[in-house]
Amino acid sequence: MDWLIAFGHNHELLVYGVAFLMMFLEGDVSLLLFGALSRGRYLSFSTLFFIAFVATLIHDMIFWRLGEWLAKREKKKYFYFDLDKFAGFMERYRPFAGLVVVFSKFAWNFNRIILISTGYVKIPLKKVMRYSFITALLWPSLYMSIGYMFADQTNIFKQRLEVIALGVAGILILLMVFERYIRKIVDKIFSAKLNGGTGEHK
Repeated sequence: MDWLIAFGHNHELLVYGVAFLMMFLEGDVSLLLFGALSRGRYLSFSTLFFIAFVATLIHDMIFWRLGEWLAKREKKKYFYFDLDKFAGFMERYRPFAGLVVVFSKFAWNFNRIILISTGYVKIPLKKVMRYSFITALLWPSLYMSIGYMFADQTNIFKQRLEVIALGVAGILILLMVFERYIRKIVDKIFSAKLNGGTGEHK
């Protein structure tokens, strides 16, 4: 780990640039790592949080635009996702679209297709970004705090590499279980509201 720490101190701007790009590749893992690195005082917590905040907003705007682009070209597939099915899902939950965007960030591998769906069914970008702003505050705060506390409790940077790997893997498994549970709860809540006749489709 010493060489990595030395590299970070000598090339701090480059490291922050890489951190920004990491947010577009695997946000959950990146945020955990950011929190752990800031606990070791190798990087600034506030700077990493700001990077994560900005990257989240840009990420959400890009995928909304992608959904709009796919709709204009009447595309029916996004990789292996059936866009008609997800568009139907988003139309069904249109009264709660903002909340779906927020909660989807905590549902593993679900957020991007939700953002694409909002653009696909033409939910206004301003509405989506209002809730993305909330997400950009909550999501990094939670995951960076988990990474920070994990590093604090385990003194992770003084452990052997295999111990670190097992610890990170354990946290990721717990987060995946948590996010699957959140997805089920959200689905039940929104279904109950819709069945009860609350909200109007616009």
